[in-house]
Amino acid sequence: MKILAILGSPRAGGNTDILAERVLAGARDVGWETESAALRAMKVRGCVACDSCWRDGKPCIIDDDMTSMYDRIADADVLLFATPVYWYAPTAIMKAFIDRLVPFNRPEGRPLIAGKGAIVVSAYEEEGPAAVQPLLTMFDMSFDYLGVEPIAKVVADGVGPKGAVLEKPEVLARAYEVGKGLGRG
Repeated sequence: MKILAILGSPRAGGNTDILAERVLAGARDVGWETESAALRAMKVRGCVACDSCWRDGKPCIIDDDMTSMYDRIADADVLLFATPVYWYAPTAIMKAFIDRLVPFNRPEGRPLIAGKGAIVVSAYEEEGPAAVQPLLTMFDMSFDYLGVEPIAKVVADGVGPKGAVLEKPEVLARAYEVGKGLGRG
């Protein structure tokens, strides 16, 4: 079994990356293969709504790093979407990535993603759940649209400075348990 973490934070080694790595550590500890894709190190342009993916039978006409991601997504059993909250939404790089998932809605693309599990990991500076709710709703609706099964959400509020999530052992433990729980099916 394989989990692919899509890291949507522009800040390497930040709170969101730390939480995602804890989920991956739990998954590895129960025998899962893990892989990460840091969007900050990739060139992923936004969807141009050309509909070529629907007409031409190839995933996308845009030739960038997203091209290699289609096979990586298809090969994974679980997708982990990790993004901090930016203005009550995912980061721009994560949003571009999500927009480029359109080829999985084609009849030939749907079987490549439908039924996969999905985990959302998010860290944000504000206190309380209101700041992350729009982001979580967007993911819930996107998963439903793609036929992806939500597994878990791990969120950490009040963690603006880099590494602040390390002061929240309960959130770190939850992230690890979510990954470890993959071994239970």
